Amino acid sequence: MKVLRHKAFARLILSYLVSQAGSKIHRVALLVLVYLLTENALWVSLVLGVQLLGTVVFSPLLSAWADTQDRKRLLVWSDLLRAPLVALIPLLGVQNLALLLLLVFAIELLRDLHDPIQNAVVPDLVPKEEVDEANSLILLADRLSEVLFVGAAGVLVATVGPAFAFYLDAATYLASGLLLTGLPPLKPDRLPKAGYLERVKEGLGHLFRHPTIRRTVGTLFAAAAFGSVETALGVVLAIKWLGVGSAGFGFMEAAMALGAILGGLSLPYLLRRLPRERLFLYALLLFGVFEASIGVFPIFAWALGAFFLAGFLNMAFIVPARSILQLNTPQEMRGRIFAAFSAVMNAAVLTGTMLGGALEGLIGAPMVFLLAGVMVSLAAGYALLTGGIPAPQESPRTTQG
Repeated sequence: MKVLRHKAFARLILSYLVSQAGSKIHRVALLVLVYLLTENALWVSLVLGVQLLGTVVFSPLLSAWADTQDRKRLLVWSDLLRAPLVALIPLLGVQNLALLLLLVFAIELLRDLHDPIQNAVVPDLVPKEEVDEANSLILLADRLSEVLFVGAAGVLVATVGPAFAFYLDAATYLASGLLLTGLPPLKPDRLPKAGYLERVKEGLGHLFRHPTIRRTVGTLFAAAAFGSVETALGVVLAIKWLGVGSAGFGFMEAAMALGAILGGLSLPYLLRRLPRERLFLYALLLFGVFEASIGVFPIFAWALGAFFLAGFLNMAFIVPARSILQLNTPQEMRGRIFAAFSAVMNAAVLTGTMLGGALEGLIGAPMVFLLAGVMVSLAAGYALLTGGIPAPQESPRTTQG
């Protein structure tokens, strides 16, 4: 991984791996906690919906301001401020579901500030020809944390309860923020002359006007509106339908993460044989096939295998999508583009998770997985049959550190 020779990027990866280690355990603990407290899939969807709503509404607004700031400072403080909020979940949030939702919402706002900036700075820390490798490594860090910690989180939560998971996550945010203090300044190349609201509109406008970005995001939006059922119904499938409890849910999530690691390691090989635009669509189509198969064969062993393959394919379409966005966006606008991208995608995920939670009570989680997977494959198939993704138009960039 020659991209790690860039010290600033290596520090970014290390901080991300540290914070994600706690966050993956946090995710399992939060979903299990809510489902066990309420025994209602709609409450799981509601918690996820609160997270997604923050992204959809506030991420583009935050990014228009963030693109005028030193991105290093924002990365540091968005991590440091999340630490005490996460620690309050087992102290206060478990006593009151309304307060729990408020804490989840506040944590999500800080994530909405942090994550677009992290994606935006990648081309500033590595050369253009290494962007795919850098994006792959970021997602590998994410998936590695799932393999190492999500399966263990299920066992941990089942054994001693969720409180420790939240305290651990708070500690990792603190450590990540301290690591990020070693980054170089990451100020915009130029300050925009447009006013605040004009900058918000500019970011959203670029997302929809640029032909390559528009086609990529449009296809992902259609797929995510259906394919995101795993986010809300994975825990329901494990506990209610497969009978494997929170530990089984953790292992299913870890299987997906392990597949994603293999997918990330395979990406250089795949990208040498397929253009990133075509790999993106092929992988998305096959992802839908394996998601649908979970509904056809609701058996724990099959679910583990399908989650593994879905993780592999997830890397094969997400990494090319991120690179397409980065290479088609000016440096000073990337924060807004990734925030707008997150808002649009999370609007789709919000639709999918709420719909999945509602349909589970009517037709059951396996049937929801089947229908969702079919719709994902149809979205990718339509894009392939109508011209695919236009070739990217690369934009100028600078490299630091």
